[in-house]
Amino acid sequence: MVKRIKKNDGKKRIKLVWLLVVLFSLAAGSVSAETLRMGILPVIDTLPLQVGVTEGYFKAENLDVKLVPFSSAMERNTAMHSGQLDGFFGDMPATLLLVRNNIPVRFLTISYATDKRQRMFGLMVSPELPAAREQGKLTVAISKASIIEYLLDHIKQLPETQMMQLEAVEIKRMPLRLQMLLTGKIDAALLPEPLVSLAENRGARLVVTDQPMDMPLTVLNIHTDKRHLAESFMKAYTQSVNALNQRPEKYRLLMTKTCRIPGNLVDTFPMYQYPAPRIPTQAEVQQVQDWMMKKGLLHQPIPYQRLIP
Repeated sequence: MVKRIKKNDGKKRIKLVWLLVVLFSLAAGSVSAETLRMGILPVIDTLPLQVGVTEGYFKAENLDVKLVPFSSAMERNTAMHSGQLDGFFGDMPATLLLVRNNIPVRFLTISYATDKRQRMFGLMVSPELPAAREQGKLTVAISKASIIEYLLDHIKQLPETQMMQLEAVEIKRMPLRLQMLLTGKIDAALLPEPLVSLAENRGARLVVTDQPMDMPLTVLNIHTDKRHLAESFMKAYTQSVNALNQRPEKYRLLMTKTCRIPGNLVDTFPMYQYPAPRIPTQAEVQQVQDWMMKKGLLHQPIPYQRLIP
């Protein structure tokens, strides 16, 4: 009887040891995979992030990247202010405004820059606007204190707009911007893709695109509390960009689901090429800061070293 008890005790000990090994392994795994909550908008620039999550590139770097969608930049910025996010997709003006307001964020990489081969933004004229009125005073729907206002000020200097007096009107939500353009409640709008293609498909006329420019348009950012994850994040993100650039058609369905491509454009909408990841240069950041100071958005420039990892 005694021997049987010892034998059973031995089996119980073995089971207990195996249970502890399994639990330890699970605990170790959960500790090593650190969560990074990234606020995003449903736009084409964020497709590499979606690829990284789908293909497991972030997971392979022990990162649990959670993409938190927002319908507007204002909602995303509010979440960043309240500490709900560890980083976000946006533009340089948004990053600089957060730093100005003592939210310690840093540039991770440029996510998209102007490219002569493909358009990302377009100045569209309403289909309800007579062609004879295109040369004159036009109201233009934009979001102020953003890359779109920055881009509009550069577009005003192009030959295609020299006969136009473009008056910016703030309409924060892009879907409303598009609706007002198509119904003639606003003369023009500066829109990103795929809204440019959708507006064109519904009769709006394209004046000029971002393609002649030479500038970063959007960026990824990280909170300083998570700065130690920047290297691992960028390793995975670079893999995502390379995978997307090498086999773009593989990710058409993913783009359709996550970037709000209209149904009638799904098969024909171009698959974009994305720039090699890099941090914005000091000159590129300074150009944006100079513009922001002229607009009264900044009172003094923010040192470049406060903006990079």
